Amino acid sequence: MNRRAHIRFKLQTPFFVELSLYQVQGKELRSHSQRVLLRDISLGGCSFATHLRLPIRNDVEWQVVLQLGHYTAKPGFIVLHCGHEDGLLIYGGRWVMTGLERQAFQYRFHEYMRLALVASPSIHRLYKKVMDRRDDRGFERLDVTS
Repeated sequence: MNRRAHIRFKLQTPFFVELSLYQVQGKELRSHSQRVLLRDISLGGCSFATHLRLPIRNDVEWQVVLQLGHYTAKPGFIVLHCGHEDGLLIYGGRWVMTGLERQAFQYRFHEYMRLALVASPSIHRLYKKVMDRRDDRGFERLDVTS
């Protein structure tokens, strides 16, 4: 699956996830988890910031524990690229899931993002502007019904 085919959501508030080593070359390993800062997330993958140095290999699978409201997701993750920003290492990659896991994750992810967007103050300000479009002449030209 192409991870760039999905819309990425850059989170406005800090969102920490637990990252742990899951398997190397098909052999399951369990490691202690480390909290990392999630930068953006999509149905295809995510990116996060950390001080850890992680290998960029296709045979190393990580497990990310995400708390999406009342639902805890534990998708597999393969690191595809690394960068530097503000003294931190920025890693990005794609999820590794079965079809059933992907379907459950997609449902919970959409529900969580809907709740996060509805609760966002900037979305409320936009809704208010759209509702009060008579106050802002800029929205009248976008209104195709009048």
